[in-house]
Amino acid sequence: MTDYRIFADYHTHTSYSHGKGSPRENVLAAIEKGLDRIAVSEHGPGHFSFGVRGKKLAKLNGELTELKKEFEDKIEVLRGLELNVMGFGKSDCPADRDDYDVIIIGYHKSVPPFNAYARRIWGESLFGVKNDPHMNAECILAAAESCRANIISHPNLYLKVDIPYMAECCRQLGIMMEVNSARVTMSEEEIRTVKKLGCSLVIGSDAHTPSRVGDFKLASDAVTEANAWDAVKNARPII
Repeated sequence: MTDYRIFADYHTHTSYSHGKGSPRENVLAAIEKGLDRIAVSEHGPGHFSFGVRGKKLAKLNGELTELKKEFEDKIEVLRGLELNVMGFGKSDCPADRDDYDVIIIGYHKSVPPFNAYARRIWGESLFGVKNDPHMNAECILAAAESCRANIISHPNLYLKVDIPYMAECCRQLGIMMEVNSARVTMSEEEIRTVKKLGCSLVIGSDAHTPSRVGDFKLASDAVTEANAWDAVKNARPII
């Protein structure tokens, strides 16, 4: 069986939101792990509890710009953002979206329900009110397409989605689906289905401390069980 090396971690957090440690510490941890790329992808401004916005977001982006220059001969430092689904087809995408190297989007609980469908999915995620997985996928996909997202984070977390439908749409849109290594949110069969439908996967640590940057074990094990490594776009075969 071919072995693979994961060369990039696109999903990490810092003390700018609800993580610990600084962007610099994440970068240094990524270098120590032998990664080629590292992104800091804090929660977008719409997250009620952890959203990074205004001057704080500008300060973070400035810090990442400086780190990119400082470590350009050791690692590629990327400016990321993990956007929040705010309603059907709506997100907290910033006006300067093109200034970001990596845009991740996912459903999170701590966002204000701005329209009727948002209130429905908010009710499901918080109170277990049953909803339609197909429509949930539609909601997230419409938001992802609108903001030209690169990655959908942790599918099925907080909100059950129609994985085959999401995978088919993501394939058409060129969006990757994340196998999250903080908690794997898709079953082995679902990961296998994503691959079968031709959708790209990406493994993210979802690190909230520097020590977890580049920690891909849970996701790697799940991808191995699903025999889906050839669908993972941030991994290369070890020759």
